[in-house]
Amino acid sequence: MSEAPASGPTPGNAAWVGFAILSAASFASMAACVRFASMELPQSEVVFFRNFVALLFLLPLLFRNRVSLKTQHFHLHLLRAISGLVAMYLYFYAINHLHLADALMLNYTSPVFIALFAVLWLKESWTLHRRWALGLSLAGIALLFHPSADLFSLAGLLGLASGVMAGLALTTVKRLSGEDDPISIVVWFALISSLISAVPLFWSFVWPEGSAWGWLLAVGLFGSLGQLGLTWAYQRAPVTQVSPFGYTSLLFAGLVGFLLWDEVPDLLGIAGMILITAAGITVAREKATPAPQPPSGVPIIESISVDTEIQEVPYETNHAD
Repeated sequence: MSEAPASGPTPGNAAWVGFAILSAASFASMAACVRFASMELPQSEVVFFRNFVALLFLLPLLFRNRVSLKTQHFHLHLLRAISGLVAMYLYFYAINHLHLADALMLNYTSPVFIALFAVLWLKESWTLHRRWALGLSLAGIALLFHPSADLFSLAGLLGLASGVMAGLALTTVKRLSGEDDPISIVVWFALISSLISAVPLFWSFVWPEGSAWGWLLAVGLFGSLGQLGLTWAYQRAPVTQVSPFGYTSLLFAGLVGFLLWDEVPDLLGIAGMILITAAGITVAREKATPAPQPPSGVPIIESISVDTEIQEVPYETNHAD
């Protein structure tokens, strides 16, 4: 009798490539839907609905798995929620004021900031990989922000700040992952973010009508599909293989931006994107760093554990690095 196949990531299964590309395309599509939704609704309202929809998805998961929200680290959950929410506001602002691919690129600097915060806060090693990644990312940012570029603006700086805040949020998740259940971590984020982002609605709420509901639902759909695609890819291949495909979101965002808004990047901007992409991949090659994903990609599902020595899943739902 043949032995049952072992569970866990199977790098030989090419299906993970399709799932990784599906995730990347979904996150780029979500960014476009955020822009369309923001044309009809206040940005604060789009942020609220993104978080609230995620919370509605998460609550049944919480009850089904009988996970308790009891925690001794509420201050860290609060820090994670506030930093992640600020990243989301800044990212949505960048989407509405920059080329779609540029906004995504600036937010995708987060893996480098995760590595930097991990050294400064979590006292992880300042490895050669991380030094190279920081140098590449700084060179890439310098090219993106050359004086004649569209990014050389307040919107560009706020877009970059979204990457910094996203990096802080995910570093906080790294800190929490060894203490609290992964489902409780994402529920706390969705709950706190929903409550905080609901406050501006008291003076700026506009009831969605017609196509606005469609764009809000599309934001939730593509964000959820992006997370599902990532999870399916991580179940079938190591992070070091999956992570580079996250940057194909830039290609999809560039294509969407060109087709819908005639957005064309300049050559120095493309060079900057290549350097920042290389920096993110350098960090990922060192250890299990998640593929880049925008802060609006609020996780809505539990990663499925595998009975292997390595559990390579996104930080939002990983136990310990």
